[in-house]
Amino acid sequence: MSSIEKMMERLAQQNRENKVDVSADVVSELLPERIAAMAVKNENENSSQKTNHDSDKEPLELQLDRLVTSGYLPDNYEASCQFNEFRKIKRPILKNAFSREKNEGKLPQNLVLISSAVPGEGKTFCAINLTLNMILERDITVMLMDADCIRRSLSKVFGVEKSAGLVDVLEGESEIENVIINTAIPQLKIFPAGRLHKHTAELLAGDRMKRLAVEIAERYADRIILMDAPPLLAANDAEILSHYAGQAIIVVEAEKTSQSLIQQALMCIDSEKTLTGLVLNKRQGGALAEYGGYDYYGDYNSGDDEPDKG
Repeated sequence: MSSIEKMMERLAQQNRENKVDVSADVVSELLPERIAAMAVKNENENSSQKTNHDSDKEPLELQLDRLVTSGYLPDNYEASCQFNEFRKIKRPILKNAFSREKNEGKLPQNLVLISSAVPGEGKTFCAINLTLNMILERDITVMLMDADCIRRSLSKVFGVEKSAGLVDVLEGESEIENVIINTAIPQLKIFPAGRLHKHTAELLAGDRMKRLAVEIAERYADRIILMDAPPLLAANDAEILSHYAGQAIIVVEAEKTSQSLIQQALMCIDSEKTLTGLVLNKRQGGALAEYGGYDYYGDYNSGDDEPDKG
């Protein structure tokens, strides 16, 4: 029996003991017990936590075992190096997002762009792992937004690629609160990309997107919004989105992405308004070789360009 199966069996046993009527399919025990506990709350308690801004639809059942088979999560996730590395990465992001200091001229720092220089560096992978790590924090809710409206990788991973989303809101066909998807974990919301559109760059550069960015940052000020954006050098979309986000995380593939490409990508971001960090992904060797490594470079603006090996 795999560790996943053992954990799911243990959760099922807990549910029977607590007399909670919940399907084992709703939650995978790939995640620590605290995440599992979030999702097995009874329906009445779950309903009481809803706000005017959340959809009244049935919560999305997270088939987290699919993330393992797809390579997004390792088996025995909580004990993995991958989990611990993302735990380190999230700290400065959360600190900045909910800082009490209000810097004049700065963009909302609870709005975080996740991108890369070129395709294939693992930005969606990092977005998912950061999200699952962040929701373990007390009183932290994460809205995971698929802002890559062309590839829509995030929407496909969670099976919501056919749902209305960002494009539909920007076209004026849906309201924000009607497209945000509640999940079986109350601390996790999904904002899909929406339908395919030929002119996403123009939509993202329009006044409606500018207003949307301000609205979600203020309306959901108690949440962190992670935007999975296209690669900076592959399309104009990510550069446009960077003008709305107070933080930007640029994923760099180890031993592949050249320094010149990284520099070109960073030049797309206004470092005066957006705090920017780099995440080294797919590093081989050492204790992290089994799953690939993830190191936070720190604030690029500070000049600290050496990865934290600790």
